[in-house]
Parts: sequence; structure tokens; C-alpha cells
Amino acid sequence: MLHKSFSIPFYCLLFLSFFCLSSTYAQYVMKGRVVDAETFQPVEFATVFINNSTFGDITDGSGVFEIPIPAGNYELVISFMGYQTFKFPFSTQDLRESYEFRILQETIDLEEAKVIERRDKEWYKNLKIFEELFLGNSINGQKSKLLNPEVLILDSESYENKLIARGRDILEIQNPNLGYTIKFVLESFVYDFETTVTQYAGQAYFFEENIPRRRKAKVEEQRKRAFEGSIAHFIRALYHDNLEEEGFTVKKGKLNKPTYDVIVGAGTLLNDTIPLLIRDRPQQQSKNENLQNEALGIADDTLKRGDLVEQARNGFLFLTYADPFFVIFEKEPEEFNYRRQLERNLNYTYWDMTDPRSLQVTKLILTGNALRLFEDGNYFHPFDLYLNGYMAWEKVGDLMPFDYKNPRSQ
Repeated sequence: MLHKSFSIPFYCLLFLSFFCLSSTYAQYVMKGRVVDAETFQPVEFATVFINNSTFGDITDGSGVFEIPIPAGNYELVISFMGYQTFKFPFSTQDLRESYEFRILQETIDLEEAKVIERRDKEWYKNLKIFEELFLGNSINGQKSKLLNPEVLILDSESYENKLIARGRDILEIQNPNLGYTIKFVLESFVYDFETTVTQYAGQAYFFEENIPRRRKAKVEEQRKRAFEGSIAHFIRALYHDNLEEEGFTVKKGKLNKPTYDVIVGAGTLLNDTIPLLIRDRPQQQSKNENLQNEALGIADDTLKRGDLVEQARNGFLFLTYADPFFVIFEKEPEEFNYRRQLERNLNYTYWDMTDPRSLQVTKLILTGNALRLFEDGNYFHPFDLYLNGYMAWEKVGDLMPFDYKNPRSQ
């Protein structure tokens, strides 16, 4: 379908350090106590949660917490203002009766302190950029609201052509469309103005909002739509070997080596292509020494689960396919906002909403040797998977917890 290849103008690396939430309902309890690493005094009101889930607690006056969880592999996150974020991977198979976690106080250098205190016009301009790139331009992203932007450290001066952001405290995000309030521990955020590449890393804790009965059906439908076609949905389908039933087709990539003239004239070729697969403008692409490795079209060859994954002797499942490949989700068209943004970025009229080619397309590249897959859509290590395209365009505003159960799969 992508005969004259080029690429999607939405590129993002989102590192959430996902860990698996098992579908079994056997209950365990993660119990522990949080103390200051130097004074050994209890840390009260620390937020303790299972990464990217609805499971969590707040420490009491003795620094104690309890989190009921299903069987599975997890990452525990402890966050409290003035302290370094603490992360602890564990499995319920090896769960102790109780733990003591010692967390370190955060140190802020003088240069960062200057940035924290600054709230000028430039800060508010950077905040608008951050909100757009972090929450996203989807329907859900545009409805989402950052409740405490004052905890953000926004710096566009220390590094040339880059916006750097970090949170001094947990970011609180209200997502009315999906019925969640999210506490997000933002560890890092980098936006490169020249390449338009966005990268961010952090951990998410989801709170169910009190949804009126009249809105519940609508919210459930919006959650289902946000989950379907996502990277978590794809990994689940790949793990359970039901890609076709869940609406996914996986295609090989084919390498094209366009000339400079073809690159510059790419806008005139859009009627013959599906959405492009790199955010760089054509002129920027021509300067990219790795262009020939990025200019991938979609081949006719369909990849099956056996082409993509291998199972180890211990039963663990790994994505091992070394070449770039495309994931096409066929049960839901691209969101209209996605196409409108393509038009603005490319200064070109996009095709009609009813065009059958308007399927959700994402390019995936395995950057490590192997990526472990979990049954609920988790993958590890997240730094080893590159997303480029529709899945990358969907940001925190479309993020769903890994304990979400898709009604289609019930």
C-alpha cells in the first residue's frame, strides 16, 4: 500500500517501564514501610503504587502501606516530593510478608533551582508545548487537563533547540473522557525542536473517577476505543496468538532509496500512500544520513506470530524479529485529529474520511536483541522498542492501565 514510501510525522519514545498484571484473580498483598534512608524516620503520605495500574496506596503515619494485587510480575513505585523516585520490580511468586523501603532525599543543583523559580512568558509558552506533546492531540488528549502545572521544571535554554521538562512532584492529570485521574511520575521529557522528536519517561497510577450512571456506558465505550489498536492491545494479541481476531495485520517493511528530488516532491505523492512514517519534513529528511534505512514502504508479505516471536525453555515469550515491520489495526480508522495534524504539518489536503486506506498504521523497530512479552500487554525492556506512527501519536491522554479488561476479549 505504501508504494512511494516515506513516513509518519509522529515519532515518540514513551518509556513507562511496564510490568505484567496477570489475568488470574488469586489475591496477594504487597505490604511495606517507607522510611527516610538517612534518618530512618517513617515517610508519611508517600504515594506507593504498581506502575501503570489502578493498584496503590498512601503511607500512614508509620510509613506503612498495603496493596492487594493479583498474581503477576510488577514494578512498585514510591514517590514523595523532595525524595528520589524509588522503583522495585518484583513477582508475587517471590513475595515476602513485608518490606522496608529506604528512600533518598532529592538534591537540586543551583542551576536547576534558578529554572524552578522562573515563571515568565517563556515558561508559559513552553508549558503549552509540553501539554500538547505530553497529553496529545487526540480527542481524549485535548480533553485531558494538567491539574498542577506548577510542579513542572521547564527549560528551553540549557540545551540548544531542546525543551527539557521534569516534575518536582507527581503530575496530576484529569482525563474526563476515560474517567480517570492519573498521577504521573515524570522522570524526563525531551522535545527536539529541530527533529521534532519527543521522548519522555515515567510511571502512571490511575484513579477511577466517580462516574455518574448516565455516563458509564459512554466512558466504557471511550475506554474500549482508547485501548483498541494501542501498543498494549497489540502485545496482548501477539502474546495470545490472536492477532487476526483482534484486528491486527503485520506486514514486512521494504527498503526504498529515494533521490533528493523524490523526497522534496513527496507531498505530491500522498494520494498514492497511506500516512507517512516519520515526522521530519522532506528537507530535514534529505539531510539525514540514515535516510535510506528510514524510507520504508509496506511490503505485501504478511508476518505471522511465529515470524515475530520465540519461546524460551522457561516458557517466557520474546519478540525477536530484527527488521522493521508495520502493524495495521483494521477495526478502527485513524482519528480525524490525526489527519488534520498531518495536513497542517505537510501543508497538503489529506484524503477523505471514508477512504478505506485510512487504517491505523505504526512502524515498529526492535532496537535490542529480544523484547520480553507479557500476557496483559506489557513488554520489557521498553527502551528496546521504537514506535513510529499512529501508536506514537497517541500520548498520555489515551493511556490505559494494564489491568484494563477489554470487553471484546471477555
